[in-house]
Amino acid sequence: MWSTTSKKNISKLQKVQNFARRIITGKRKFDHITPVLRELRWLPLSSFLKYMIVVLAFKCVKGLAPSYLCNRFKTRACVHDRNTRYNNNLNIPAYKSASGQRTFLYRATSFWNSLPREITESDSLPTFKDVRAHCLCATLLRR
Repeated sequence: MWSTTSKKNISKLQKVQNFARRIITGKRKFDHITPVLRELRWLPLSSFLKYMIVVLAFKCVKGLAPSYLCNRFKTRACVHDRNTRYNNNLNIPAYKSASGQRTFLYRATSFWNSLPREITESDSLPTFKDVRAHCLCATLLRR
């Protein structure tokens, strides 16, 4: 729900989340929040939103989500018959407007295509989420 909101709103939510982290850990107002993030093993809000989009995209690609969502995701091999090394990537819809590029389908396919192949070829959801601890976070934080 919050993944398509503006950066200004995400910044406000991040401040609220940082305040909650300080309450949980007993830190003062001017203590740095980065060590607290590592201590609690929480992602920054923008990265967490990207992670949740990618998890839902995984469910859609593997057929674990409702059919009305799964049917929206098409691989490039289904769209055209050219044999390229990117056949298993998802087809990104062509939206020219900024509002179209904030849609779930556009963001999910672009995040999914940016992940390394060993992550996207995970067999199950627990395996996919386990990969999160190793390289999914690093991949999403780069964007």
